[in-house]
Amino acid sequence: MTKENVKKFFTALGLKIKNYFSYNIEGKRKRIWELDILRGIVLLIVTFDHLCLFTWSWGILPYQTEFGHKLADFATLYCESDFRAAVQPLGLFFLCFLAGINSSFTRSDFRRVVKAWIFSAIFMGGYYLTFHKTNPELFPSSLIFNIIIVITICYTVWWLLNLIRCPYWVRFGLGMILVCIGIWGFYMYFISPSGFYIDNAFLSLFLYNEHGVELSVVNFEPVLPHLGWFILGGVTGKYLYKDKATHCKNEDPPKALLPLLWIGKHSLAVYLFLPLAIAGILRAIIEIVALCI
Repeated sequence: MTKENVKKFFTALGLKIKNYFSYNIEGKRKRIWELDILRGIVLLIVTFDHLCLFTWSWGILPYQTEFGHKLADFATLYCESDFRAAVQPLGLFFLCFLAGINSSFTRSDFRRVVKAWIFSAIFMGGYYLTFHKTNPELFPSSLIFNIIIVITICYTVWWLLNLIRCPYWVRFGLGMILVCIGIWGFYMYFISPSGFYIDNAFLSLFLYNEHGVELSVVNFEPVLPHLGWFILGGVTGKYLYKDKATHCKNEDPPKALLPLLWIGKHSLAVYLFLPLAIAGILRAIIEIVALCI
């Protein structure tokens, strides 16, 4: 490899890193920043939810002070509350709806589908080998069927609908039907006193039910109604963003909002790593403080 090739490699790498951390990339269509704002807000709420869940389920943070015990009690109270059981899925429904809107003006559908399935396979395999195999008592299920897998399925279905050139009025009807079926399952599992159990393992991944939770104890999010919300988002985006441009007065967002916008832009990375990063920082602070007590 010549010096010129090495220089080109590092120049291209530097440009990719710069573009990753930039919000709008020079020479490309500007992002619809109101969607990133909404996605960023949802991701911050999801991060808070995951931090409480990590504390409650896995004891990642060793609370050693009076204040620390109060934080642990709060996390336990939140995770065991009916409020979380009812509201947490709604945030994911909205996240799927926003993902559907984005899909309405995404060009490389098939490439995105392939990348999503590769990532999902790595994610599920990584969970199985890193967590389930090493600590089966804490992670008893070999399957993790969560929002990452569900959105991958949504991408695939949307690509297939585009492939067969399905009319948008048909997509709207399909989305409404899937949402209604999914909400029925949500009601049967969370609200109905009789509970809800689907015997077939494959079908149990489609609706909220006890069998699905048994198969994916750590985190279970069924295909429905998420897929229905995604399709409705895609239909909404087709008509709401015909010009593929922001509806805000200014094309460029206020600079004060850039951190939140960046979170919305890189929602997958934030979903996976921000809770762990914050938990790691808090763990380090707690350990340092404990040495001084």
